[in-house]
Amino acid sequence: MEKILGKERVRNNILLAPFTTFKIGGPAQFFFEALSDDDLVHAVKSSAKLKLPITILGGTSNVIISDAGIKGLVVINRNIYKTIVCEEDKVVYLKVSSGYSMTRLAKETAEDGLTGLEFHLGLPGTVGGALFMNSKWTNPVSYVGDTLTSAKLINPSGEIKIVNRDYFQFGYDQSILQKTKEIVIWAQFRLKKAKPQAVIEQGKKAFLYRKQTQPFGVFSSGCFFRNADGRSAGELIDKSGLKGFRIGGARVSDKHANFIINFNHASSDDIKKLISHIKREVYQKHNIKLQEEVVFI
Repeated sequence: MEKILGKERVRNNILLAPFTTFKIGGPAQFFFEALSDDDLVHAVKSSAKLKLPITILGGTSNVIISDAGIKGLVVINRNIYKTIVCEEDKVVYLKVSSGYSMTRLAKETAEDGLTGLEFHLGLPGTVGGALFMNSKWTNPVSYVGDTLTSAKLINPSGEIKIVNRDYFQFGYDQSILQKTKEIVIWAQFRLKKAKPQAVIEQGKKAFLYRKQTQPFGVFSSGCFFRNADGRSAGELIDKSGLKGFRIGGARVSDKHANFIINFNHASSDDIKKLISHIKREVYQKHNIKLQEEVVFI
């Protein structure tokens, strides 16, 4: 593996907590930062050849890493680029690397007068992760996958293919990648031309709403649970009297009940115990089973 990825670039026993939005997580057995498409491909192929488990991390805003760490190779996706593939009279086709920040992409496309991604300003994470989860904005309803036209993927065996939007089978907080475990190398979006100021204003509204209703400047993830039976998970948790409830160093946010905060050196076990308590209380009071949106590794 070191021969392929570079001896000085593969490191051992690197603590992962500093790389996550939750600031939770033990060491990676092997650690590598991917800076290009080729880096991602070589990392996956070398792991497959060595039969070594591989974990790709982007913005890490939707994962909880065990305090025990991760066996095998952990790849932090720092592959960052975007380029215009084709420009028509009213439309631009933009190719973006999977490691690109969604907030940065939303901001830059809005400033360029391209509409389609502006509601994702303030969304934590990267393009790859956003497509994996089909991240969304609710008013108006806008999914990251809505403007996707195609993407280049690599599967855990190292096989590469280019697919169209239909392949993803997008749904609420869902894509086919959650089953296939394929990794996005790049994605192409179809964005419409518009007046920059109008697009920027829409993005600002979404960002301001997030800032007003969600915890900012704390160690947390995105929304922790999926909405259930047409009801807001945050509302169900709130009506169960759990705002501010804590176990160890983990606490339900006072600002938005569907956010869990690491307020005092929480362990991954603290998080697991807290979510078990939340699910149990919500089920007892509302007869609804909550399902996690955040992924445990």
